Formats: sequence, C-alpha cells, structure tokens
Amino acid sequence: MRKTVSQGLAIGVALTFSGLGVYSFLRSGSGPSQPTHATSRAPSSAQAVPASGDSHAGKMELESLQQHLSKKPNHTPVLLRMAQVAREMGKPAEAAQHLRQALQQEPGNREARLELGRALYETGDIGGAIKETQELLSKDPRDVDALYNLGAIYGNMKQDDSARKYWRQAVAIAPGSPSGKLAKQGLTQLSQPQTRLDAAH
Repeated sequence: MRKTVSQGLAIGVALTFSGLGVYSFLRSGSGPSQPTHATSRAPSSAQAVPASGDSHAGKMELESLQQHLSKKPNHTPVLLRMAQVAREMGKPAEAAQHLRQALQQEPGNREARLELGRALYETGDIGGAIKETQELLSKDPRDVDALYNLGAIYGNMKQDDSARKYWRQAVAIAPGSPSGKLAKQGLTQLSQPQTRLDAAH
C-alpha cells in the first residue's frame, strides 16, 4: 500500500433559494455529506430558516404551512417554503416532492428547479440532479448558479474535467458573483493534489 498525501476538496452547491448562502459538500466520499452553511448573503426580505436539527420547530412550521396550502392549494411560495423547511430537517425527498409540485404550477420557476437539483443530489439521485440543472442551462446558458452547481456535482463525482468545464464558464460569465467566486475557489482546489489510498499492484 502506498499513500499519496494532499488535501480533500470541499465543494459547495450554490443555494439561491431565498438567498440563504452556500451549501457545502466535502469531497471525501462517494455520496453527499451533511449540509454546512458556509456563508450568508440573505437579503433583508429573506425568511428565517429553522436551526439545523430543530425538528420540533420545523415540524410545527410544516404543519402551519400545510394549513395554508389546504386553503390555497398549489400556492408556489408556500410549496417553496415547505421544501426549504423539509430540507433543513434533513428530508430531501420530501423537499423534492414539494419542489416538483411547485414546478407543476410554474414550470419556469428558476429557484424551484435549482433547488430540486440540489434536493435530488441529496437523495442520491445524481442523474436527476444533473438533468434538472441542465434544464436551467437549456433556458439560460449563462445561469452562473447552474454552471457552478454542475461543476460541484461533477467535482464530487471526481469527474474533474467536467467540473473544470462548468466552473470556467461560471468564472468567465460572472467572476464577481458568489457562484463565480466559488467556482474560482473550486478550480484552485482541483489544481491541488488529492487525498487517496492507492493499492500497489
């Protein structure tokens, strides 16, 4: 056995849903890791998010939102908030369900589709995550958040060439945007040696 020493690659998927900040994954395993809020860029109008692990508060809010939804079925803002709370409670499959329902009402809702891609990634549906994110790019090839997210997905899959492709586009389009800056960081990290355990043959 021989070891090659380097750093792990921390890759975040941009979160534009309610402008809350950055959603991070650690590139050290084969699947998604637990969420980490790395930064905050919430506008003053952004709604509060339940603290991670506060399942009681989240459950109560979901019940309240469900009551609102029963009075106004398929109301997109309520569905988006329900998805957000479900994701905070560690229920990405439930979040994806709410987001799909929102997209049935508003197929062109960018935030819902961006979040659906992330929710699907969290459930392990990598193909679905890629498909939803590419759908955004089919509508707007310059969507810097979608470009960054695709780079992050491919980076976590250790498909570095594809990650570089999307991140370079993000940097070229909007280098000063949050996702553009993250893409630049990701490119820097990809240029560093990776940590792995290689078996000698």
